[in-house]
Amino acid sequence: MTLQTELQINIVINNYTQRSGSYSANYDYLLLDILSNCSYSNLFRSDLKNLKIKTKDGTSCAVLYIPSYGSQPSAILVRVPVGKISQTTKLLLEVYDTSTSFSSTLSTGGEVLMFDANNDTYSQFFMSYSGLSLNNDSTDGGKFLRARYVPSLDGSSPTSLFTKVASGQSLSNNRVTVARFKRIKGCVDTNDNATYHGTTTGTNMMQMDGNLTIYQEDMKVTSLNWDGQKSYLMFNGTETLVQVNSNDAYASGSDSDGNYKQYHFHGRLSNGFSNDSDFLEGFDRNNPTKIYNNNYAEVEIAPAWFLTNEFEEYNYVDLKWLLIFPSPILGCNSIPSITVTEKQTKTGIRLFKGSHEYPKAYRGSTLLWDDNDEDMENTGLYLPDKIKDKNWDWVF
Repeated sequence: MTLQTELQINIVINNYTQRSGSYSANYDYLLLDILSNCSYSNLFRSDLKNLKIKTKDGTSCAVLYIPSYGSQPSAILVRVPVGKISQTTKLLLEVYDTSTSFSSTLSTGGEVLMFDANNDTYSQFFMSYSGLSLNNDSTDGGKFLRARYVPSLDGSSPTSLFTKVASGQSLSNNRVTVARFKRIKGCVDTNDNATYHGTTTGTNMMQMDGNLTIYQEDMKVTSLNWDGQKSYLMFNGTETLVQVNSNDAYASGSDSDGNYKQYHFHGRLSNGFSNDSDFLEGFDRNNPTKIYNNNYAEVEIAPAWFLTNEFEEYNYVDLKWLLIFPSPILGCNSIPSITVTEKQTKTGIRLFKGSHEYPKAYRGSTLLWDDNDEDMENTGLYLPDKIKDKNWDWVF
């Protein structure tokens, strides 16, 4: 086991809002799905298990190695202590020789939930219904979980894939749901805050293939519940689906039904976190609905209608794994831009106004104003002469 090089992961979050004390989690979680595509990927194992991640001060970050599947590359879920995240976060990426293989240090079952069809029993993770079956997977020698649409006219059983372990996570922590499919096609709905009889709604994706419905319309649409749609199927084949649900309370009160909050609802749907990922975003500001529940419900993946326009069998999805984790920094307006570069050797300064760090003075690592510009608007920031005109790398 030999350390080959140290690289740097640069995370820039536009419109970053400093997390408030209402968040209960001690950590923030980032899904790094771009490492296999960076310019240093020739140094990485295909499963990324020769990589370790640390904060800039050397604190080790627990990681979960996510396997590749088909055209979908390997990824790493990294747990970062709360105090180490800001608008511009820099993490160290230690690269060891490719013969080295590390195991995941981030355990699942608490804040982070994960179902892996290759290893886990689906009955412990999902509600049982007649459309579920575990099947052998010729692609990787493992398994996949098939969820077929099964009509239930009396509502006595689920008609879709429904978790039974995800309820209880705090609304204030946001929710990120990542599903990797062997197959997802046709008419499919996903809801990351679902109840069995549909009394709650989170980030809700609806994909409609008109050719597969009884109406025989030639229409292909992918839509997000709050805003926007695509005139094609975003998820068609071997795909990774990412949903981000972010609720920011703007008001609270009490009435005869109990204590409630009213939220700004943010939602994002994409096929990844990388900069070139296809995505839909939505924002419902000042929604007047009174929400009495403080916790998320379950996650639902619902294939619907028929497999083909001959109507000989119902549609289905084949799931490889499902990952659910809280991440206050990941919301509709704060999806990080992530790059990998050489490790920076210089250190810089952070700009403060009193005890408050001043984020508008820079974008990424670029200073937005000249400390010697006499005509600039007075921000209340004054740099001591001893650090002016130095060749600083502006890192934060």
